[in-house]
Amino acid sequence: MYKFVENKIWKTTQHTFKILLNLLSKYYFILIGLYFLQKTLHLVQYPSISLTSKIYLGMLALMCFTVYSDIRNDIKLIPFLILCIPFFAFIFYIEQHGYAFWGKMLHWQISRKIVVDLNPIFSKIPFNDGSFARIYKTETLTWFFRMVYNNGFVLPVLLAVYRSTLAKDFKKMLRYILSAHVVQIFLITPFYLIFHLQEVWFVLGQPDGLDRHLSPSAAAGVALNCFPSMHTSICFAMFLLVLRERNKIWKCVFGFFCLSVIFATLYLEVHWVIDVFAGMLLAYLTVKLVDFILAKGKVLVQKPLDMFYYKKKKAIYVSNYYLETMKN
Repeated sequence: MYKFVENKIWKTTQHTFKILLNLLSKYYFILIGLYFLQKTLHLVQYPSISLTSKIYLGMLALMCFTVYSDIRNDIKLIPFLILCIPFFAFIFYIEQHGYAFWGKMLHWQISRKIVVDLNPIFSKIPFNDGSFARIYKTETLTWFFRMVYNNGFVLPVLLAVYRSTLAKDFKKMLRYILSAHVVQIFLITPFYLIFHLQEVWFVLGQPDGLDRHLSPSAAAGVALNCFPSMHTSICFAMFLLVLRERNKIWKCVFGFFCLSVIFATLYLEVHWVIDVFAGMLLAYLTVKLVDFILAKGKVLVQKPLDMFYYKKKKAIYVSNYYLETMKN
């Protein structure tokens, strides 16, 4: 009798644990979202904490609550997590050493003879200074566009990658990171080495829209490399890719953020109109190039993916037809 009760308790415990594990595997994103929402509401109580930090945590919460329709249920969790290890190690490496690499490139660039100076050319083109973007200008708008611009080089990519990770979509993670800095840096560097173009405010002798309090010598160095606008190319690439997501709320919010960064480059007199259009073209070509690379790459690794990454298909016989369904 005692052994029977003990077995019953053990089976009940196993069954309960299995149910909880199944619920966790299906609704883990809600728990993560609630955590970020709680952190956001907690920080709201402290005026000393920057509004940027609160908005960032709020975006993370929204990212979690809108991911359900994009979650992949046809992949195995363990192989996915194994692939995430080198992926995020690479991102961490870029975060730690990327700016040092960029600084070396700028140093080398400054030491070379300028091939084409675009400053006098761009400054004479009508409406190229983006003055139409500043017809209506307020302190609130200036604060907003400074915030999105200062966070618009890295944050859009990280948010997109984090959300794709929650969706358990490694291919999407690769597509976002490749379409951003990884591929663009190689495509855009030749332009920066050949063309010399500085920010609108610096060339026209206006106050710095970003209010960076730069000395004249520092400003001359910082305001380099405008053609094409990499803020624009990064954010427009993310915008093109977010249009492929299923959740409409995330599309609207994240898309608005990306487009706001692009508009901020004009509003703050950082980039010329031609820079922005060139950046958008670069983004489009990069996304198409990455699509091509991933399509070709998938053909090469399709067999091991089917064996180790994707869940096995199960055939079901219904009304004289075989239907292939995925085991969740």
